[in-house]
Amino acid sequence: MRRSRIGGSVGFVIPSRIARSGNGRVAPRRKGIAIAAVVLGLGWLSGLGAHPTVASSAQGAPTGAARPTPARPPAGPDLRRVTGGSGAAARPAADLATRLRSFSWPPRAAASPAARPRVDCHKVKCIALTFDDGPGPYTAKLLDMLAARHVKATFFLIGGSIRGREALVRRELAEGHAIGDHSWTHPQLSAMSDGAVRSELVRTLGEIRRATGGGTPLMRPPYGATNRRVAAVTRHMGMAQILWSVDTNDWLDRNSAIVAHRAVSWARPGDIILMHDIHPTTVNAVPKILVGLAHRGFTFVTVPELFGGRPLKPGQVYFDGPVPQRKSPHEQSASHPKGQGGTAAPPGAGNPALPPGSPATPAPGAPSGG
Repeated sequence: MRRSRIGGSVGFVIPSRIARSGNGRVAPRRKGIAIAAVVLGLGWLSGLGAHPTVASSAQGAPTGAARPTPARPPAGPDLRRVTGGSGAAARPAADLATRLRSFSWPPRAAASPAARPRVDCHKVKCIALTFDDGPGPYTAKLLDMLAARHVKATFFLIGGSIRGREALVRRELAEGHAIGDHSWTHPQLSAMSDGAVRSELVRTLGEIRRATGGGTPLMRPPYGATNRRVAAVTRHMGMAQILWSVDTNDWLDRNSAIVAHRAVSWARPGDIILMHDIHPTTVNAVPKILVGLAHRGFTFVTVPELFGGRPLKPGQVYFDGPVPQRKSPHEQSASHPKGQGGTAAPPGAGNPALPPGSPATPAPGAPSGG
């Protein structure tokens, strides 16, 4: 018998030689004592100091962010039921083996939520709600509204607004929404130099990475203003340009009823709807928008889901996504003039023809538009 002491506080006896019976097998009593000793040691080790194991998100653990409280390690086998007061095995060795198999260290990370079922927007009426210029003081309320109806959206973020609201950005990703780069200060990128355009996008991308640990392949040029220069910079950065096909003009008309009416009545399958979560009137319009679009049979998706999760071409401009197949080309054309598969303007085509009501340059006095 050899006595071992760990950390100078707990000791247990490990038999230096296991007694064997005449047929060469380990005697049940000695085998039970040996296993109980190992379990005792493991149980002591499981109570050592903090051993944090944090589940990583799809985009990695945030840098510099406060870590969540580590999960407590799973409880080991109850030694009072395994061994008697004298150390004799109180249960068969097979039961001990079963208990040992259930013990693990380090503790397993919490299981991630079940994957969202894939939506085929060639078969169902998809709609992508997008919100610009956040995160802001009303973003949390908006997320609550979306979560209540299990709706996913896409948020295009201003880099200068992320500081101090990193938790909101992480929440957006954790709840299944998509995020994109909307520049640092919301300038007209088409009037800027290559270096200035890159700086606007790179600074915001850095804030997104600092908050979430990962980047994004999506960007939206402020005001929808893009050109060859913006296309070239975004192509080099690996980012697709996401514009819109329905502009609610919520930045201009701060009226929840008007915003809701436009979003619901103007929507067509495959559309990308533009709104801003920095306006309380827009956020207050969201419940009515969700009810109205759901009543019309729309399925809410993020921008990546709208395109089936396939990678979008860097530098390309996208206004909308695919629409469901129709029985005949005539019926399809009458119901949705855009046709199927989405509209994409080729990079370098100059300032693309923007959707009605979407200014190519900032409107006088417009604080956000796009």
